[in-house]
Amino acid sequence: MKSTKKLITLLSLMIITFFTSCSEEDVLEELTGGCVPLSAVESYSNALERYSSDPTIENCEVLKAASINYLNTLDSCPLIDDQELRQALQEASETNCED
Repeated sequence: MKSTKKLITLLSLMIITFFTSCSEEDVLEELTGGCVPLSAVESYSNALERYSSDPTIENCEVLKAASINYLNTLDSCPLIDDQELRQALQEASETNCED
């Protein structure tokens, strides 16, 4: 679960960056040129909330999948550092929900 907490922190910081002002859609559009679908952000946010309230292996796996999906949507965003994205994807993929 240690790697899960690290991943949650990393992704949460990325999401917080997106939601600093205006509406969610306006912020996503402005920061990413519309390349991050709101559905991916909502899916990650819902999985994170579910895992936070009930940290089971099943909820961890759902969060892991949502994290990977969210990070994959960032691949086409011009403002996302490729190296940081690759590192985050590697950490998400290596998350062991059974720790």
